[in-house]
Amino acid sequence: MSSTRSALFLLIAVVSTCHARESLSQIARWPDLVAQAKDHGVDYPAAVARAQRGDLQALRIVFRVTPYTDGSGAESHSAVLRLLLEHLGDRRFSAALREERRDLRSRVIQAIDFDFGRSWQKSFPLTYVLGSHDIRLLRGGQ
Repeated sequence: MSSTRSALFLLIAVVSTCHARESLSQIARWPDLVAQAKDHGVDYPAAVARAQRGDLQALRIVFRVTPYTDGSGAESHSAVLRLLLEHLGDRRFSAALREERRDLRSRVIQAIDFDFGRSWQKSFPLTYVLGSHDIRLLRGGQ
């Protein structure tokens, strides 16, 4: 019974990982977001795919799109940032974000706040401390 249970957990983990990749890829192709990034010389789906594979320079390119997103593009970008944080983990994501200017770090953090919609400090403490937070974006406050 224990090996069956372990196999089931492994299967669930694999399916969840595949679904997250598919979702990230789909979100990164949102037309408004792709157009906004393209206006600033960024092939957004390609940058996100490289970032997802662990390319921290590509991740920093994704960060730098943040100030140029608006409306549905900004909403999609917020989801991409959160999914990349979850995929890459706190240590790798924060290491890349730490290299950015303070104002950009805060914009990235607030975009993540928007997508989480709740406090995420305990889950990703290294990233959480890298920018300022607008508590209006966090339902229930911090």
